[in-house]
Amino acid sequence: MNAAEGGVIVIAVSDIMTREVITIGPDTPCEKARAVMDEHRIRHLPIVTGGRLVGMLSDRDVRSATGAVSARADHIMTRDPVTVTSRTRVEHAARRMLEGRFGALPVVDGDMLVGIVTYTDLLRAFVDVIETATQERIAVDFAGG
Repeated sequence: MNAAEGGVIVIAVSDIMTREVITIGPDTPCEKARAVMDEHRIRHLPIVTGGRLVGMLSDRDVRSATGAVSARADHIMTRDPVTVTSRTRVEHAARRMLEGRFGALPVVDGDMLVGIVTYTDLLRAFVDVIETATQERIAVDFAGG
């Protein structure tokens, strides 16, 4: 988080994103993808080949494919998912998520996946900003009074 002039806080995606991203390959069976999601308690899985993002899989995608005999990640993934960079401002990432109704956005720098930002990451950042602003206001009130 960077403080700009006038007390404005600028937060980049790199400040809040999850850097240790759980990923799978495009040939991963849907049953295995579901097991990975359950094990790590996550709802979104980037599909990666050689560190390069090729798709995105949500828990909804996996649930809808359950029971399909040959369902693999590349058969049901979202190809060319909407992404952000690590330098994208958080409010821009949040706007993209709201407008697209996405629960997560992969973070890509160049061709490489470097993180993921989820609605949980955004909510955590929001709470941190509100708590910081409240503490600063309370400190000022006590100092003046």
